[in-house]
Amino acid sequence: MTSELNTRVSYLSPEITGLDLEALMGAALAEAEQAGSEGELPIGAVVVIDGVIVSRGRAQHQRLRSQLRHAELNAMLDGGERLWADYERAVLFTTVEPCPLCLGAAVMADIPHIIFALHDEVVHSHYTVQHNPYVNRHIKSYYGGVCAEQSAAIFSRYNPEVLEYILTGKNSK
Repeated sequence: MTSELNTRVSYLSPEITGLDLEALMGAALAEAEQAGSEGELPIGAVVVIDGVIVSRGRAQHQRLRSQLRHAELNAMLDGGERLWADYERAVLFTTVEPCPLCLGAAVMADIPHIIFALHDEVVHSHYTVQHNPYVNRHIKSYYGGVCAEQSAAIFSRYNPEVLEYILTGKNSK
């Protein structure tokens, strides 16, 4: 890999610097904890508008029998009228860096700010944000590492093999 690929894209728009990122990520972490306790991947997300949580989501692949029921997608789908009307001020908080599906959904929902806990060495979404002009023009904030240790701790309790994969990009098998 080139050093350019290893460079993390991380920027926080002045529009949202007043938000308590750790507290809002705490709500996403609670969703991740719930998902893990239900036998799902321990990933959680919330959508925030003007500092208020308007929707929540957690991984529900098993329960809903769908590979598409990612935490972020569930949170965005639950955003309803508030997300529709006020998307330009929306912030997606997620406990793991968004995969291509969830990043694409955030872009298509016109959510300009994405805050995440764990960097994911597999998905390379930071590369997409940095190098895809269509994606880049939609994203004003792409900021990772918020409460990363707490997210990793939840993952280590429920699915340590996937945590290892997320952190290293290598399967343990």
